[in-house]
Formats: sequence, structure tokens, C-alpha cells
Amino acid sequence: MATLMGVVLSIPSILAAAEPNSIPADNYLEDTPKRVTLGWTKNPPIIDGKMDDASWAEAGLVSEMRQVIPLTGQKPSQRTEIRILTDGKTLFVGFRCYDTNPEQIIANRKQRDTFPFFDDRVGFSIDTFNTHRNGYFFATNPNAMRHDVLLEGEDFSVDWDTIWYVETSVDSEGWTAEIAIPFSSIGFDPNIDTWGINFERGIRRNDEDIRWADHAPQRFISSMGTAGVLEGVRGIDQGLGLQLTPGLTVRRIDDVDTDDRFEIDPTFDGFYKILPSVTASVTVNTDFGQVEVDDVQINDSRFALFFPEKRDFFLQDGLIFDFGDISRNGRPFFSRRIGNNASGPIDILGGGKLTGRLGPVKFGFLDTFVEHKNGTSERNLFVGRVAANVLGQSTVGVIVTNGDPLGGRNSTTIGTDFLYRNTDFMGGKNLRASLWYAKSIDGNNTSDSNNNGYGIKLEYPNDRNNWVLGFEELQADYQPRLGFVNRNDMRHLFGSYRYRIRPSSGPFRKIDSDVFGQIFWDSSNDVETVRLRVTPLKFTSPINDGFDFSYLLRREKVQLGASLLFEIPGDNTYTFHEMAFKVFTSRNRPVRMEGAVGYGTFFDGTRTRVDFNLELRPSHYFFFELEYEYRDLNFPHNGPEGTIGAGRKDRDIQLIRLKFDLLFSPNIIWSNFIQYDNVSDQAGLNSRFRFILRDGREFFIVFNQGLTTDKIDNSGVRTNRNNLERKRTEVLFKGVWTLTF
Repeated sequence: MATLMGVVLSIPSILAAAEPNSIPADNYLEDTPKRVTLGWTKNPPIIDGKMDDASWAEAGLVSEMRQVIPLTGQKPSQRTEIRILTDGKTLFVGFRCYDTNPEQIIANRKQRDTFPFFDDRVGFSIDTFNTHRNGYFFATNPNAMRHDVLLEGEDFSVDWDTIWYVETSVDSEGWTAEIAIPFSSIGFDPNIDTWGINFERGIRRNDEDIRWADHAPQRFISSMGTAGVLEGVRGIDQGLGLQLTPGLTVRRIDDVDTDDRFEIDPTFDGFYKILPSVTASVTVNTDFGQVEVDDVQINDSRFALFFPEKRDFFLQDGLIFDFGDISRNGRPFFSRRIGNNASGPIDILGGGKLTGRLGPVKFGFLDTFVEHKNGTSERNLFVGRVAANVLGQSTVGVIVTNGDPLGGRNSTTIGTDFLYRNTDFMGGKNLRASLWYAKSIDGNNTSDSNNNGYGIKLEYPNDRNNWVLGFEELQADYQPRLGFVNRNDMRHLFGSYRYRIRPSSGPFRKIDSDVFGQIFWDSSNDVETVRLRVTPLKFTSPINDGFDFSYLLRREKVQLGASLLFEIPGDNTYTFHEMAFKVFTSRNRPVRMEGAVGYGTFFDGTRTRVDFNLELRPSHYFFFELEYEYRDLNFPHNGPEGTIGAGRKDRDIQLIRLKFDLLFSPNIIWSNFIQYDNVSDQAGLNSRFRFILRDGREFFIVFNQGLTTDKIDNSGVRTNRNNLERKRTEVLFKGVWTLTF
């Protein structure tokens, strides 16, 4: 506590040290792009993490890198050599990371697609169509952890996976990484001789990021518009471009609410590159039983929750279908709608997808056929998306969807969007804008003129100043049945501003101040929601320890009959105030904690909010995480007899998530996930063992156990205290075996 008080008392001197010249300039673009030539060899290197094969001498060499942070544009504290090579079928990239103190290298993560940012790391991005917009990102750490990301403009998909290989080693001079990516694993334009490319290295103990091209801290290695150039790629070969993945799922289910059953289901996925830049995909009898379960979310609002896509078939080239830079509400297409109806999950009997790029045009067409179940007949669900590159880094596109997964009458949605991107605005700054319009044509609508959605957004996402301003409207009958809309008949004005200081000295790397506001009103111009969040100060140290203070103002108009977790008198307007404090420690440490406490008014009562997160990494073989959310809601109870206030009860809401993983190697992982919440009074265990023989050839053993805990009767009295009942048990064995030609 004394240390914290000392830090708080030193804030004035810290701010005084943050003179304007201590903040990095926004423009670190070279006058001409950096270039490296791809080396060619007839004797490909053996991927063993050593970089001692003679063929690496034939590779293109990158050695001139600069800091992004902390000393933007300055020479790195450690030397790095990068070599890039091909035998015509595979791209080889080698990193030699010299380190004068190799005992201080941080390497805590092994599991695929955990963020390598919190370890020493290397990575590179490639724009294989040279569009200055899209590409792929591959990264690893000294544990040979694999992190692959699909890039589409400023959007990215971490859940996307492809086939590639990496091995690493650590020695007295630092560490080495060798990466091999078959050209059959990525799309590319065979008619061009240059790709966009950029390289980075992270030295975690210094929070030091270094990059080959573009050292501006407001941009990332995914910013392909400012990448360097890889020359000499013409002539690479993807082979036949055929990938076949047969699989078999064996499942046993015991369910107290339904019949027990034993199932054996063959599955099949296939991918064929009609051209190096165009991929056709098929799926038959699709099974997603091995996919990680969703995090439980408690909904204390009257709007539906959003759950991200996790299924491989839809993630493959899935960003092509993104529309209008819409994050959630209003999306004309949301792939999680496929495979669900009003009664829950349904089987996808088959599907096909065609995605790719031809010249300046990218496109995606997806059609699936879902089963008859729970009153919903078999049906096709279709989406098509086409976008063209314009104005250097921008795109203009259209989208169409057809079908209703809930079984209603035929439904079609059409839309068009324009995304403007400029990474050289006013001398190297970023500027973005988006404009979109969509219309849902639904047999359930009685009106043809009140089913539109549209929006506009302007962004200035830079290091010192970062702001967003936007407006959108979703009319009352705007209901894209294959999209995501949890709030329509609304107009939404929103904006945010963040100012960042980077002190030249002192304990903090960044000091941020930000404000966010939004207003919702309906077509009758009645204001429904107002939110204002102010974080006057957020302090972050070089290794990402920190704390912040915030204030939240919220105004809600609640209609009669609104569905909430608790009883609230409807047809009233409520104003909330909350003060909150958060503190967090760095993921560099073997023990990492984050805690937030908030207190304020909540509808016509009060709420105390506690969020706590604990991570333990005693070694890179074990990971433990505890997440706890607590909400203590207190409401007035003095209503007249027969009114809501007379029978209302205070309540507490609790949610617990517990994760623990054993990582025997990057390819052998046993993951466990337990969740419990006292709103549904249910708990669940998901245990998943994954054995990757090699990319694309893997086996899963999955155990799912659903439990119900204490019951509450109609009078609100808790019964069967400490009782625990089994609900649904599932044991699944799945194997997939990918053949590439």
C-alpha cells in the first residue's frame, strides 16, 4: 500500500517529465520501401531450430531493424538476423536472435494461438497478393509455440489455422527459430513477382518491440500498407492444391432429459485450390465436437449476447465475409446463425464455399444445408460477398444472404459498403472511414420501407491522439435472419477520444486519458440509452503493470414488460453513476493478477461490482487461470402491497471460470475448463486432450459434463442445499487425417 501511495503522490512529477518531445513522432515511414530478395535453393533446410544447414547461405538477409518502442526509430538493444528462402514449394524463414543475457529470455507459452506478445518472440506478416490490405501473420517464441493470424485490412482472425511448422533452440548466444510454410497452405497471386512483407522481434524483459519496416508505434506489423517488399517470388508452386481431410467421431451421450445414445459419424472436409488465389471447400456431415466451449456470459441487459465463431470451416477465409466494419449489432451475416435454430443446435449436413481473389476483386460464396429438427425443415442458407480494391488501400463491396435458420418464411438481405483506409495521412498518420447500407427483405415483414440499416464511422487511430466518431440506424423491421441484430428501431451516435503520453523517464511507459460516449434513441426520437465512460488516468509500466480510475454515467429508459434478470418497475427512466478502480500486473510474471472494484447506483438500487483474474504459470508446462465475477444488487423493498416493490429481493450474481492446462509439448496438450454461475444454477466441465502428430493429422479426446446445483422454488426459497446432480455427460473421440497433394 505504501508503494502504491508513493506512486500516486509522484504523479505530478511524472506528468511534468512527459514533455512534448518525449512523445514519439507519428511518422516513421521510409522514403522508399525496404526490400529483400527471396533466396532459392535446391536443397531445403532441415527444420530443427538450429539454422546450421548450408542452404541458409543462399537466403535473402534482413539485419537492419529499428525499435518501435520504447525508443522509436533507435537501434535495438540486441542484434537480429533474418533469412528467407524457398525451394519453390515451401517458404522458409529463419530468425537468429542474439542476446547478451540469454538467461533472461522469457518463454512461458506453448499452446497454439495463445498470444506471444508476453514472451520473447519473432514474427512476420506477408501480403501474398500485394494489395497493401490483406495477408497472413506467423509468430513463435522460444518454445516453438505457433501463432497464425488471417489479416483483412484492420480485421484479423486469431482462430484461423493453417498447416505450417516451426522448431526453436536456445543457446549461449540467444535463440533461433526456423519456420516452414508450404505454399499450399496460403493463397497467392502467381502472376506477381513481389509480396509485401515485414518482420518483428519482441524482447519482453525490456518491453522492446523492433521492426524491419515502419517503426511508428500507432501501427502494427499487420499494417500491410506500410510493409517492406519481398522480391523474386514468381515461380513458386503450390502442387495440385488439393487437401482432403477425412475424420471419424465416436460419441457417447448420457442425458437425463433425453434418450442416451451412442453415435459413430464419419466426417469429411476438402479444399481444392482451383487457382493459387481461389479455393473451393466442401464439408460433409460436419462435426464440431472438438471445438472449445463458449465462455458463459451473464446477461443483465435486455439484449441478446454475442458469441464469437470458433468452427474451423467458417473461420477459413471467414474475414472475406465481414461487412461495413460492424463489430456486432447490425451485421447482415453472422456465421454462428448456421447450425442453430430456436430450439438449439442442429446438424449441418453439408456445405460448400468458394473464396479467393482475382486481380483487385476478392469474393466469397458460402452455401450450407441444415437438417430437419425441432419443427424446422431442411433448408439452404447462403451468403455471397464481393469487394474490390480502390484508392490505394480502400475497398467497396456488396453482400447478399438468403435463408432463415429459425424456419420462418424466405428471407434475403442485401447490402453495400465502402471502407476507406489511409496509412499516410498528413505525413504518416492513420485515417479510416466506413460507410454501409443494408436492407432485409423478409416474408415476415408487413412493410417494405422500414427495413433498412446504415452507418458511417470516421477514425483517427494514432499513438498520441486516437478518436472515433460514428452514427448508425437500424429501422424497426431490419431483421437479417442470417445476421446479428439484438437491438433495432434505434439510432446510435457514438464517439471516443484517447490521449496518450509517453514519459521520457519514470516508472511508467504510457499514461492514457480517454472518454467514450454513446446515445441510443428510437424512431420517435425518444432517448433510450445514454452511456458516458471517463478514464481520466491509466498508468502502464514498461512490462505492463498498471492501474486506472474510471467513472461511468448511464441512463436507461425501461419499457413495460422488458425482460431482465431482476424485477424493475417498467416505463421509467433510470440514471446510474459508478466509480471504479482497476489494478493489473504483467503477464511477464509467473503469477499475474487483475482486479477491478466498482460501486454505484443501478436502476432504482445500488450495485457493487468485483472482477478478479488470476493466472499462474509456474513453468511453461502448466497453466492455471481463475476468473471470478461478482455483482451485489440491492433494491428498495418498500413498495405497497401487491406491487413489485413489495416482493422484490436483493440478489448476488456470481460467475466462476477455472482453466488449467498441461502442455507436454506444443503438440500434446490437455486442457480443462470448468464454469459455474448462480443464475442458471448450472456448472459444466470441458476436458480436451489434443494430440497433433503433425499439422492436419490429430486426435482429440473430449469429455463434457453438465451439472445442476442448488434449486430455488417458486417462492424464492433455496432448496436441496449442497445438492449436485448430473445433467448431461458426453465422451467424444475424434481423429482427422489431412492428405495434401
